[in-house]
Amino acid sequence: MLVLGVAACSGGREPAPEPPALAPASPFSEIVVDTAPGLSGLAADPDDGIWAIAERAERAYRITLDGERPTISGAIETFEIHGVPEHTDLEGIAYLTPDRFALGTEGQHDGIATVLLAERRDHTLSVTGSITIDASSLGVTLKANNGAEGLCGAGDTIVVAIETAGVENGKRWAPVAIVSRGKIARVHRVWLTTATGKLSGLDCTVGPDGTVAAIAIERHFEVTRVLSFTLPPIAQGSDDITPTIALDLGPILRGRLNLEGVARLRDGRVVAVVDNQWKTITGPSELLVFPRGSIAPLR
Repeated sequence: MLVLGVAACSGGREPAPEPPALAPASPFSEIVVDTAPGLSGLAADPDDGIWAIAERAERAYRITLDGERPTISGAIETFEIHGVPEHTDLEGIAYLTPDRFALGTEGQHDGIATVLLAERRDHTLSVTGSITIDASSLGVTLKANNGAEGLCGAGDTIVVAIETAGVENGKRWAPVAIVSRGKIARVHRVWLTTATGKLSGLDCTVGPDGTVAAIAIERHFEVTRVLSFTLPPIAQGSDDITPTIALDLGPILRGRLNLEGVARLRDGRVVAVVDNQWKTITGPSELLVFPRGSIAPLR
């Protein structure tokens, strides 16, 4: 009644339009890093060094953050990667031991997914072997540029998130493979939380019994979410995994940044890497640093 009375006194004028909604405050700090373009994949070592790879420059970078502020501490270390097959993009990286790494790849022209095993030799990473993640084991048909997008692990266990999504009864899922001692030991179906998102980054801890506690990036243009989930030991539990949405960045980023990797530091901070080279998306290489407590810890 009061609203109608005011409208009559104002001569019937239309009410003032609502102001545009403001984007939520950013929960992260952006850090520009001087590297080759197209950063992808992220892994943290025990000394809180952050490892990223350039998709087509065949280089890896070790970046150290300041312990108190979201800034880079010291020089960025560069490692040439030797032995990457032709027409192959580097998409993910996992720190296995001080001198052993795994690199997730996809084909530029073919639907393939492989994990390259690499050893650190001075300031190079040399490929020493490869593991094929075949479509028949995954339960999906692989397409070009949709391969081993996310990678994590420890010791002889490697966890591989595939970018291609499967569909069952109208629900979408992402294959996440457990590789043990060089062979695919199990494939899980991680149910996606949106109609278009795909997994693009993965970080995890591997428990003594083989339990994997993971966080992942689900993204596709307007979609950017951090997911959290647990994979049971190889011989236990279900293949179907329902994740928790740890953080929804869609309303904040609005498709502005393309996140391609994620890693958690020992102090609880979470770091994501931005792929700045994709069609209409351009800009500097960047890290996003999320403060302690902004994303739930791994269990």
